[in-house]
Amino acid sequence: MTFLVLLVVLTPVRRARACGPDFPPDALGNRARTLAELPDGTFLHEASHLLPKPADVFVVVESSEEPEGARTGGGARETELYQSGAKAFHAGHWDEASARFLEVLALPGEERRRFSTFAAFMLGRMAGAGTEQEEAWRRFAEVRELVRQGFEDPLGLAVASLGEEARLLLREGNDAGAISLYAEQAAHGSEIGAVSLLFVARAIAQDEARLPRVLKAPLGQRLMATYAWTRGEELRWMDGAMPLPRLMEALAAVPGLAGADRLAASAWRAGRFDLAERFAGQEKTPLAAWVKAKLALRRGDKAAADQFLAEAAEGFPELENWELRSWTHPMRPRVRVGGERIILALLRGDFPQAAEHALKTCSWPDIAYVTEQVLTVEELQRFIAAHASGPEFQCKPEPGVWVEENERKDVGAQLRLLLARRLLRGGRGQEALEYFRGTTWEEPARKYVEALEQARSAWRDLDEAQALYSAARLARSAGMELMGTEVAPDWTWLAGSFEVNHWSLEVQQPAEGSPARAILGELPLNSEAERARLAANAPPHTLRFHYRSTAAELAEKAAARVPPRSQAYAALLCHAARFVSSTEPERFQRLWSTYVKNGALISDAMVFGQSCPEPDFERLRNQKIAMPWRTWRLRTLATVGAGFLLLPMLGAVVLVRRKRRQ
Repeated sequence: MTFLVLLVVLTPVRRARACGPDFPPDALGNRARTLAELPDGTFLHEASHLLPKPADVFVVVESSEEPEGARTGGGARETELYQSGAKAFHAGHWDEASARFLEVLALPGEERRRFSTFAAFMLGRMAGAGTEQEEAWRRFAEVRELVRQGFEDPLGLAVASLGEEARLLLREGNDAGAISLYAEQAAHGSEIGAVSLLFVARAIAQDEARLPRVLKAPLGQRLMATYAWTRGEELRWMDGAMPLPRLMEALAAVPGLAGADRLAASAWRAGRFDLAERFAGQEKTPLAAWVKAKLALRRGDKAAADQFLAEAAEGFPELENWELRSWTHPMRPRVRVGGERIILALLRGDFPQAAEHALKTCSWPDIAYVTEQVLTVEELQRFIAAHASGPEFQCKPEPGVWVEENERKDVGAQLRLLLARRLLRGGRGQEALEYFRGTTWEEPARKYVEALEQARSAWRDLDEAQALYSAARLARSAGMELMGTEVAPDWTWLAGSFEVNHWSLEVQQPAEGSPARAILGELPLNSEAERARLAANAPPHTLRFHYRSTAAELAEKAAARVPPRSQAYAALLCHAARFVSSTEPERFQRLWSTYVKNGALISDAMVFGQSCPEPDFERLRNQKIAMPWRTWRLRTLATVGAGFLLLPMLGAVVLVRRKRRQ
């Protein structure tokens, strides 16, 4: 129960998604939110960076179970003395325990390598539990010095001693001293130290008497500014707590505030743009640059905003993560900044640069949107060629719908498949095969391209119909993998299982009265040039699972090449209707009407559009019936006609030559 309470207390206040698939974060799905919101940092992460990483390399041990063998491995005498002291301590005989621990420390150095830190730490704890504060501080400092001298510390007692010493200072009312020690403990990587800082900051935020004293020291200023930025929302929940506006005003009143960037971020999140403007320029940090980018965008200065975002992206470490919970997606500020730069590049029509920004984020939804729906095929080919051997293509985005058996492909592999499908949709089959090569879908793609080629080169209508039907079956059975769009309308990156409607440009503008509208005003979130690209790069059908419509078209064309009263005609129309039975009711009805008007009843077993027999092409061949003149291909007629005209023309040429000779 204690653990659950602690978990609830430490969980940051964040916007939550409804229950359902846990899609990876993206920037372009909600452009207004991406540009308007500044993410709150994570207090535990920020607390661990209040001080520079210490030069001392101390072990941190904070798991619920001790490392195996931590209390063994010492010399015989030191082990005997320490175990005797520990037994006396747990029995409540502290004088005896203290005597045994002192005996451990009195042994020659080479005889007490294992348990010296244990003994000094326990002496500090016992002194701190009473009134001997000076002795406690001395013993805790001794623990750290012993570790520096090379004595063993399997339980991480050097780091733990910082927290114990800080607790004593806190008990005496020395907030500044306690904050300094907790910050040092957190800087070593101690989560307990960071949590302790959270409880201290929370208590100070609720105590108007303690706050001014803490704000006299730069470290205290950074701590409280960090608290206001990362945890300010929780102040609304606390009875008797100092509201966030009052905490921000107290921070703003400090001359030369340390942590001004955090106050600026907190002010932006709270809608205090005046405070954000005032403090964003006081420190040169990535966070300050990010706030300045938001302010510039609010003024409508997109060029300045992009410059500040570039500065922020350069400053944030590539792997810095503000989401410490291991079971959810990371929140990397550098990636989030990159997402905002994608939007700005799209707004100014610099589409290749938008693709470059998207690639740096390794966010597949954003990469897929730009490369599939905005870039031209030629731009995408150049983009892939330029990065083919670069490290950017090695990143592996998180999948949209996680299946444990799935292999996470790197960006390069996914982009090649995306381009292959674009080329195949555009009728450039031979080029598409180059990008399908080496994938699971190479063979189906080759068969599809060959079927279309056979249909185009077929001399007889029956051969063309059979080839078209082969292509139609492939388009229906493997259409997602061969022709599906990565984003709208097919959503291949989600395995076609979900339709993410909020990506539509029509719903991107923030609603009237929304916080995003108050921040962004009338700032357009897309451009005419981008909309034109979307229209030009759209698949041949805009319905979800558009390749089913392609399959139906191919089957319907095949039906037009066979006699209307044949079994093949009925079967082909039946399959065409089946392909779109759940996506195009209007087409389904038209195909049914066409069949009723022209076709024949061939079998009681056929249920139109549901259960369809295979077209019997061989039966038509074996009938050896000449196809009607109206079904002859135009090129056939043209060839025959040209043959009849050729003989008179040759005769005329010969006659003219004879007359010239005479």
